[in-house]
Amino acid sequence: MSVMRNRSYLLAAILGLIFSSGAGAQQISRELAAELIAEANQIRSADITIGPIHSVERKMDTTTTLLGGVCVTFIAPEIKDGRRRRVTLTRTFFYDKEWGWYLYALETDRGGDIIDIVSQHKGRLILR
Repeated sequence: MSVMRNRSYLLAAILGLIFSSGAGAQQISRELAAELIAEANQIRSADITIGPIHSVERKMDTTTTLLGGVCVTFIAPEIKDGRRRRVTLTRTFFYDKEWGWYLYALETDRGGDIIDIVSQHKGRLILR
């Protein structure tokens, strides 16, 4: 009986380690979220107010869903029609061991498509 109990405790410990070691266990701080959003939006991090942070999945296309995302709701200044106004926005962060927390945007410039990335460990990258 005690062997069975020991195996159960061992299995529970192993499962706990597995589930706590993935990207889902990573937490983004409000300060880091503000810094990365500020870099991506080219504004000061002091002008950003971070609100709720939720775990989410993101659909890339009809066949691909990204897991382990964190959606951050925030208030930041936006200039529209020559007037500066504070608006509520959201951005989805993802975690990668090499890049840390990062944001990305798919954009188009005159030369074609680009991926604009702001990474915790690598800074701003533009992939062409």
